[in-house]
Amino acid sequence: MLGYSPLGATALGFSTPAIVSPEPEPDPETPDERDYAWLQAEVIDWLHRKDLKAKIPKFITIAEARINRIVQARGMEIEATFSLAAGESSVLLPTGFGTPIAAWIADGTVQRKLTGALPELLPRDSQRGEPLFCAIDGSYLMLDCPVDRARAVTLRYRGQLRLSDASPNNSILTKYPDLYLYGTLMAAAMFIRDQDSLQAWSAMFDTAVKELNRNESRARAIAPLRTELAGLLGGRCGNFYTE
Repeated sequence: MLGYSPLGATALGFSTPAIVSPEPEPDPETPDERDYAWLQAEVIDWLHRKDLKAKIPKFITIAEARINRIVQARGMEIEATFSLAAGESSVLLPTGFGTPIAAWIADGTVQRKLTGALPELLPRDSQRGEPLFCAIDGSYLMLDCPVDRARAVTLRYRGQLRLSDASPNNSILTKYPDLYLYGTLMAAAMFIRDQDSLQAWSAMFDTAVKELNRNESRARAIAPLRTELAGLLGGRCGNFYTE
């Protein structure tokens, strides 16, 4: 019996058929496809309630409000730099500002970290100089004194998640789609007063939050910015936060 091999086939005058690898099937759910429209479609699919389609954006907004309060993810962190003219001591906070993390003021080519304070504990000086402290007061970042010359202040903060048709993506939806899904389903369950579903989605949402925060803390320890005002203000000190 004549055995088959590519070499033997060629010797007998037959051409060797080309081996073509099958094209990989596209992933039906890639991170790039996880956007606002995708989330709305998933929520409708999980709810089995097409009649609630018009309510889904509101459910997502409710879920985002809770996520913004409790999630500490690096992907939510933003840095913004502001220019101050000589004599100015405050800057308007950017749109989407959430929670402050740290602030620096430029001293030539060097950035020096400002010490955060509660607004009621921020030492005030009317004389121009180089600020040492700052505080979040309403919609402004306040400095302890007017700057002596034109300076730049850099603020690092945790931004607010706000999905919309105009802004359909963010890093949390891309990396942690289950968090958005469970949070939105939880809001929907509250709306339709389904206590069993509410308990189930709440438990899954809480687990997703814990896993996210644990994963993020492994990469970088997150700690609130504390002030060093104890020695300057008779033992009083506060943190950078306003709440």
